[in-house]
Amino acid sequence: MSARRNDVSLAAEAARYRHERNEARALVAEQNRVLLWMFLAERMADPADFTDRVDLALVVDARGRIVWSRVDALLEELLAARPHLAATPTDSGPFARGVSAVEWFTNRRA
Repeated sequence: MSARRNDVSLAAEAARYRHERNEARALVAEQNRVLLWMFLAERMADPADFTDRVDLALVVDARGRIVWSRVDALLEELLAARPHLAATPTDSGPFARGVSAVEWFTNRRA
């Protein structure tokens, strides 16, 4: 009887850990979406144009982190093919069109 109870408690604990892991992954995915949207909002007239045309799995690594160099490359490729999707440059500051994701986040922290 004790072995059965032990199996049930281990199964319940494993289920709880899987649930917590899935919640954490969903939270990271949402945070990535918000960060990506913030970056794209300054580069594109409508950030949805990027997310509609680019598989977001291409811009994250195996651990779910955004790889900003991939975002830069895919964004440049998209804007080269469809320049009308770009935001209209309104200022020549550090966040104007042409600023890479790495530069954008570096300047944001300053």
